[in-house]
Amino acid sequence: MTSTTMTNIPPPLEATPAPYYSHWDEQGESTGDSGNEVNQRLCEETSSNPDGQVRDSPSPSDTCTIIDDEEVKKYECAVCFEVMDTPVGCGSCQTRFCRPCLERVAKQGGTRPKCSHCRAPFTIESIQVDEALQEEMKNCMQTVLCPFRGCGKKILLSAIKLHESQCEHIRMKCRYVEWGCEWIGKKKDLEYHNCNECEFRAEMGRLVNVIREKTLNQAETIARLQGTRVNQAVNSHTRHLLMVRGRNAGNIFDVFAMSYEAICFPGRFAATKVMWGDMITQEHSRSLVFNTLMVSPLILCGAKCAFWMAFDLSNTSPQRLAQFGLRRLLKQFELNVISSTSALLAVFFLLLDEADATQWTETILPGTNVSHIFIRDLVAFFSFAAFYLFVEFMEYWPGIALLLCTFSFTVTFTSCVATIVEKVNGSEQDTMKKSRLWSAMVFALRYSCLFQIVSHSEAMKGVIVLRLVRHASVKRLKVNFTVEETECFISLIPSSILVAFGAAMTALDHMAYNNGNLKDWSTALCEWYIGAAVLAFLNVFTHSLFLCGQGSGIAIYGEGENLRNHNILSVQSYNILPSQRPGLTGVATISLAVFYGIFMVCV
Repeated sequence: MTSTTMTNIPPPLEATPAPYYSHWDEQGESTGDSGNEVNQRLCEETSSNPDGQVRDSPSPSDTCTIIDDEEVKKYECAVCFEVMDTPVGCGSCQTRFCRPCLERVAKQGGTRPKCSHCRAPFTIESIQVDEALQEEMKNCMQTVLCPFRGCGKKILLSAIKLHESQCEHIRMKCRYVEWGCEWIGKKKDLEYHNCNECEFRAEMGRLVNVIREKTLNQAETIARLQGTRVNQAVNSHTRHLLMVRGRNAGNIFDVFAMSYEAICFPGRFAATKVMWGDMITQEHSRSLVFNTLMVSPLILCGAKCAFWMAFDLSNTSPQRLAQFGLRRLLKQFELNVISSTSALLAVFFLLLDEADATQWTETILPGTNVSHIFIRDLVAFFSFAAFYLFVEFMEYWPGIALLLCTFSFTVTFTSCVATIVEKVNGSEQDTMKKSRLWSAMVFALRYSCLFQIVSHSEAMKGVIVLRLVRHASVKRLKVNFTVEETECFISLIPSSILVAFGAAMTALDHMAYNNGNLKDWSTALCEWYIGAAVLAFLNVFTHSLFLCGQGSGIAIYGEGENLRNHNILSVQSYNILPSQRPGLTGVATISLAVFYGIFMVCV
């Protein structure tokens, strides 16, 4: 980086004018004469010197008169007691001031400055120029004495400021006064002092100039670096705003990026919630985020089945056929095809329904006035088929473990993110259950676990028992126990059909008993109990996972708020944020999510 060298730095010269109408002799001592006596003496000097040597050249000697002290008072500033250049007033009194003096009083007075004479409040905007007095001073042909000792010239009142800037007797400070030189003298003696008397005239002066130049260069470098940093922050902020415009609540990558930010850095997520746009502010977008989180395991399941299907097609060597057997490979290929197709159909029907993310489209049956949410039931059924067939070819315990992990991740992780978003946005609770995929995904995961844990007959018997109990004591069983909002088409089955179906299964058990396939009726009765108990457990497990996700979200948000309140005072953009470490609960949640992803891919 090339530093720029400043040249022609003006020295800090400051003039210190003596009070007006103080006449001094050549030795700097006062003569003790009053102002009138001085004026009278000057009149005598003027009359005795017709050549006008003591007169200022612009002054007309024949028409000008010497002004006395009383008359000049009205032209003096009430703050600095010098002749005013532009007379102004505060607007509340008749006292007049120099404009710079009154503006300085206004700036030093804080929020409610007061006039130094009448103590009335005023502002810079309320300062008024006394145009009449200004015109009077401009046209005044009277003269005043130069206030600087040794001069004694008579100057027109309107030309006093011009003479003050040119007078050789003005008292000056050395340009190195800030560096320790205490010399004060007349302007005409300043050049002699700089050349012969000042201790900073040689090496010390050059050193001072070098220091001043280096200091100025350093200040410019700091200002330039700060400007670069501000530009970088603005550019980063602009990039993030463009990213916000491109973010989509239906994009799985944007959804997982937001979930990671919300769980690991909830304080920063709350401080920059505007950066995520409608993904957390609009109810439709929030529900779409939750739908995307809940459908992601189904997409992963279908993708894995499609991968194994392609792998089986590309690897049909004789050695592999001899190792696993043709029938086993064909069955595995068939299950992968059906599972991936079911997942694809579930996603297809989900996208087919273009209604709001919080509700399903109801379809009216042809020729009737009956309407039902058929698309929801199709999504639930095909999702159930995809999850169930996904683990059908696995061994018993690994399949159950994978399904329970998928179930736990889907409900807990989504509930955790939903709770954090609710806290950040200040919206109502349980918005996750209002998203339309809540019922379909929980139905698919719950019943796929049921049919994997117990046999098909035990699962169906459990469904019949629990539904009949639900119909018999609808006022006693809680919705949370039966998860009624996730039953989909099963909740529409009337009690008569359930009783008939149960009777048919009992008849089948009787036939099995007569044929010798069933040794004891207690075995058949146990199947009814086991199916109902497992389904009841899964129902309670669903509600427990939801509460666990809520508790984790509240804990994570609390940790983030504590870190944010401890580290941050103000947030102006996404790039100007306090450094934060992720909370322990957030790290644990993300670690479990990563573990599930690895487990889903590797098993």
